[in-house]
Amino acid sequence: MLSQPAYCVPWATRRPPSSVLRQAFELLRVAICSFTPALGKFQWTTLPTGDVVPIWGDRRGMMPVRHRNSFMGYALPKPGEGCMSSAFTSVIICTRDRHASFQRSLGSVLAQRADDFEVIVVDGSSPPVELPEDAPVPLRVIREQCSGEGSARAAGLRAASGDLIAWCDDDAVWTPDHLEVLRAALLADPALALVAGAGPPVMFTPVDDRRRNGSVAHPPPEGFLLPASDVLHRKHAAWDAGGFDFSLGAYAGGDLWARIIRIGAWRQVPQVVTIHQRAEPIALPDTRRKAAQRLQHAWRDDAQRWERARTRLRARAAGYVPFDPDTWRDGRRELIFATHMHEHISFAAVARQLIARLTAHGVQVTTGYDGRDPIPPGWEGIASRSIEPRNRLALVYEPPDDRAALGCERVVRYAMWETTVVPPSQVAEINGTLTMLYVPSRANACIARENGVDVPVRVLHHGVDPQRFPLLERPRRGTEPFVFGCYATLQTRKGTDLLIRAFLEEFAPSEPVRLALKHTYDRCRDYAPSDPRITLTTGFFEHAQLLEYLQGLDAFVLPTRGEGFGLTGLEAMATGLPLICTPWSGPADYLDPVDTYPLRYQLQETGGIHFGFRRQFGYWAEPDIQDLRWLMRYVYEHREEAAAKGLRASARVHRDWTWDRAARQVIADFDLLAQGLTPAAD
Repeated sequence: MLSQPAYCVPWATRRPPSSVLRQAFELLRVAICSFTPALGKFQWTTLPTGDVVPIWGDRRGMMPVRHRNSFMGYALPKPGEGCMSSAFTSVIICTRDRHASFQRSLGSVLAQRADDFEVIVVDGSSPPVELPEDAPVPLRVIREQCSGEGSARAAGLRAASGDLIAWCDDDAVWTPDHLEVLRAALLADPALALVAGAGPPVMFTPVDDRRRNGSVAHPPPEGFLLPASDVLHRKHAAWDAGGFDFSLGAYAGGDLWARIIRIGAWRQVPQVVTIHQRAEPIALPDTRRKAAQRLQHAWRDDAQRWERARTRLRARAAGYVPFDPDTWRDGRRELIFATHMHEHISFAAVARQLIARLTAHGVQVTTGYDGRDPIPPGWEGIASRSIEPRNRLALVYEPPDDRAALGCERVVRYAMWETTVVPPSQVAEINGTLTMLYVPSRANACIARENGVDVPVRVLHHGVDPQRFPLLERPRRGTEPFVFGCYATLQTRKGTDLLIRAFLEEFAPSEPVRLALKHTYDRCRDYAPSDPRITLTTGFFEHAQLLEYLQGLDAFVLPTRGEGFGLTGLEAMATGLPLICTPWSGPADYLDPVDTYPLRYQLQETGGIHFGFRRQFGYWAEPDIQDLRWLMRYVYEHREEAAAKGLRASARVHRDWTWDRAARQVIADFDLLAQGLTPAAD
């Protein structure tokens, strides 16, 4: 049995310390942690309840806000971030097996006229590169075998202490005024996110393996062809753009520069500040080809999203049908609810529950059905109602099928994100077409605002129907095995990989413990390990089958990395199951340590992982697998306590987390919209 980590969050209730106190504490910690290393492990952290408490542990937790990319009142973790002046620069050199050219590159960096910078060397060489012992500026080395350019550059950025970031490749030489020129240009205009020297846009073309000015098959976005050694950017601009794509073995720098420029201003100085040696690339031709293909797909998808957004924006600008107040008043409430009705997808399940409760409260709903999805039995009447005239209030639910709502004057959208970065095309569309935005969690409200959403944002939590998810009796005989369970897609985001690993590492084959996984699609069967203690059920469950599955469990585990809301955890709680879950993003709103088991985590870069039909950037949670093992062991060995927590959680969910509550909030908010008033933003 594992002992609980000493740095677990103490779930205590207290008033948040003042911002002045937190800032003073951080300054004190930075000033003396080099003399007292243990102090660097002590920090403030924000609980899901909004309380702020001290924790003792890894300092990659949350830090006081210093720029706009913050979350829940705290800055997102920027490992290595310190209280440096705005001019302090981190120069990052990534190298592998180019010892002679690396020494020339490093020498040119150390010969800069400027002196307020540090040098970080990310070294994947064998043998390691040699570093001078008497460097005139701070010099650090990260020795690790990275999987490619993306992960190597990410390691350097993660370790950087400066507010400004410069890059010097190991086949380039800087002029002595390189930093002075670029830094003066960047600091002269606070609106600039990136500046670049006047070097030519040169890249290695993966098709014919020749260096040339130009592009790959699909036209690259602006900034992609900028040589890394000519680039200086603000560190927060890199985080705002989502950081590096870890999967790119090549072209990762240009990919990030393009995403920075997409959301921020940049300029190119007229001076040549870098001499490019142009060595043969380290990445193999196949690696470069795969990276180019991934980027071409990403550029194509991004172009299509922007075109869809522009189409909606043009349609909005072309005009709309004025709202008729007579369509939403006491005794008559008509709503266009643009959504999917497909029976087997979670978006449709949420929409059907919300529509059912709105209808029960007298709202006449039409979904603007377009014939693409099958209509579930019993919903034909709502789907067949005409969307004309479009003089009514409109609600659009993700995924957006908003053609029915484009012509309405007052449009509200219900959207969600699992990471901290929202695609710029989506932000532009939200700001240009909506009256108000609904999100399902407080985390999503913060994410929306931090990404530039400027329409009012309201939190509309998901819920459960107490009749559909009642408290279930779970009589157990002492000889029956203890069963942990989770129904979720077997993907990285849901953390099922961590759940399987924690189960296999914590419980011996001789112990009477089982893990029951449920996933809709049979193609994921190959992802489950061939261990007789782990069962994977695939296929669509009717509701009675789902309740039978939940009734067969003793505890529900959802070590998710990111959720818009995380409805499965709430549904499991409603049936009386003790819940182990990550208290970040959506679940943070409904988790309470009094009746659940919050799981320790750190925020971590997503690294461009692909899900939801696009690359995902920004941060999400990385659950602590040791804490997950400890909690699973604790629940297993303290079954009565866990069962009692499950009973309390069920009562709380049935009281406070219902679809009826959500429907009443929608009606109240839309009552204000009908009067020309905007509900207060959350």
